[in-house]
Amino acid sequence: MDSHVSVVLRQALPSSTSMSTTPQNPQSVRACSASVDTDLQVPTSEDEIKLHKATEEPIVSVEEGLTKNMSNTLEQILDVLKQRSTITEERGKDVDSNFWETYKKVSNEYDDDFLARANDDMGIILTFAGLFSAVNSAFIVGMQPNPGDTTNALLLYLIQIVADGPNAVPDINNLSSSTGYSSSTVWMQALGYASLASSVLAAFGAVLGKQWLNSYKAARGGSLKERCIQRQMKLDGLEFFHLQTILQAFLILLQISLFLFGLSLSANMWTEQRTISSVIICTTTVGILLYGVTISVSVWRPDSPFQTPGSELARAFCKLFLPVRSTLIPNLFSKSSAICWILETSTNPEVVEAAAAMVPFVQWSPTLDASAAYTRLRDNFWAYRDREELFVKCGKAMAHLCSLSVKINPGLLQKPWATLHCWGGRTRFIRDAFMDCRRAFAQLQNTQHDYARRKHKADARTALRTLVVHGLRYRLSLPNDEELIWHGDLRWRHSDGLMPGCEEFNWLVDYLADEAGKKADDETEVDALLALSAMHRLGSSTKRQSYIRALIRCMGPTKPPRVRYAALRAVSDAREELASITNDSMPQGVDENLLDELSRALLVAVYPNHGQTIQDGTDVSLHEHRDGCYFRLIFALSMNDEWRQRLTLDRTS
Repeated sequence: MDSHVSVVLRQALPSSTSMSTTPQNPQSVRACSASVDTDLQVPTSEDEIKLHKATEEPIVSVEEGLTKNMSNTLEQILDVLKQRSTITEERGKDVDSNFWETYKKVSNEYDDDFLARANDDMGIILTFAGLFSAVNSAFIVGMQPNPGDTTNALLLYLIQIVADGPNAVPDINNLSSSTGYSSSTVWMQALGYASLASSVLAAFGAVLGKQWLNSYKAARGGSLKERCIQRQMKLDGLEFFHLQTILQAFLILLQISLFLFGLSLSANMWTEQRTISSVIICTTTVGILLYGVTISVSVWRPDSPFQTPGSELARAFCKLFLPVRSTLIPNLFSKSSAICWILETSTNPEVVEAAAAMVPFVQWSPTLDASAAYTRLRDNFWAYRDREELFVKCGKAMAHLCSLSVKINPGLLQKPWATLHCWGGRTRFIRDAFMDCRRAFAQLQNTQHDYARRKHKADARTALRTLVVHGLRYRLSLPNDEELIWHGDLRWRHSDGLMPGCEEFNWLVDYLADEAGKKADDETEVDALLALSAMHRLGSSTKRQSYIRALIRCMGPTKPPRVRYAALRAVSDAREELASITNDSMPQGVDENLLDELSRALLVAVYPNHGQTIQDGTDVSLHEHRDGCYFRLIFALSMNDEWRQRLTLDRTS
């Protein structure tokens, strides 16, 4: 900011140095004093007054120019300060606030669209139900038995008596003052009343639906982050309780009401005039068939344009035969749910970038299906590989999802990256994860507070798992994939293209020996061994002994097969250095006893004592990848006479 201000000052005050009044020598001081004394003299004559005014005008104009120039300068300085504060504010936004601002923008657009469509549907139900109920009520009244039929029969009897005499009248004891209902009339009216009740119930549901929608969009208090989390919780509840399906059920209820009205009308006309009834029946049948066909097509082909609430309900019934899982995410995982939702909803690359940057900083539910979110990240990872920041964020987000226990469609992991050389390629992601893990481990070593230690330990663990998923050359993998042990390659380079030295792995040797070894964390041991195998050596001179002892421990008979195999792979990758060790050229930290222990551990790694083995996998007698790795190692070591004798002795004892 100071440089900006100085530039403005230099541009705005180019002549300020020439107008300085600081005397440079005694003559100038005396000259200034003389000029001041002369100015202070009071003019007496008219000519002197005019001369004094003429002399004063340039001084006044110079002062006005200086004042104006300084005013402009101050305004420019203020503009620079304002601009600078805006830049600082923009740069000060962290990943969290940027994500929630983006989430707020996308969620507002989504909610506005959802609420507009839902309110329109409820309005249609209220309008149609009101009009249809009036028509239905009039029809039901028209189906009631006419009480004037008895009066007409009595009048007919009177006419017969007048015309033919009293004996011409039949027995009138069967006549009743009340009107009876035939069975057909009862069924027709039952259908009519059912139609009326359905339309009224649909209208009642529409009123409730409007209240539910108003509750969903009700104002939420708190900070931006809290409001967004509350909104996501409401959205999760909306999806868990299938509010949209319930609202669509009110439309279906209105359609059922119309169907019942058609049946009642057809049956009533059939008793009175079958020709007219035939027309009504045919029309109703065509409508029912058309509706059934559109539902069937929409269920069979979800991309058809015939989607209706009925098709959604039919699709829901079809899913009843499939395993049902709860979609309600606990509050602990509201952030991850919000990230998945925004990735599934928006295709805007800026929105995807903000969500991708947020992925590594939230806790994810093991039951959450992140396949859709992973697909969106992968599409942007491929489509925007010319944009470094978006490319890197999407790549790290994908790796982070793979490193967790969330559900991802295995078919997505089989697709190749095809972007090996973009912005540093795979080696950049491995290097960044390596540095993140080293940073978290350093913070763990320098912290004594329990909460901070748990946090840094979890960060180191997550970063190490994220590093491992890049082990396969052409695709990401899950960290527990056995293929990583036999075909993984976690070698990386610095940004200048240089390979890291063994000294840069010293912290990871300590991490393997201390944190993973003491806590018996098998997964962490495997990940650390795979990362250390990238050295293709036995470590630096200061950590070589510690590393070899950690390898011997990891190949022990009580270790699960996955840990023993990872240690065997690490030793095999360092076989050239190991084969070069002789008694005459024993490196620092290594002695014969240590090498003897390592030699015995190699056989145990392949054929452990099953009576002591903790079965975390299957130790088979023949294992293609394990045996191939072991044979390559033994072949390289057998080139050394001392190692050949050592191996022979171990296997005959």
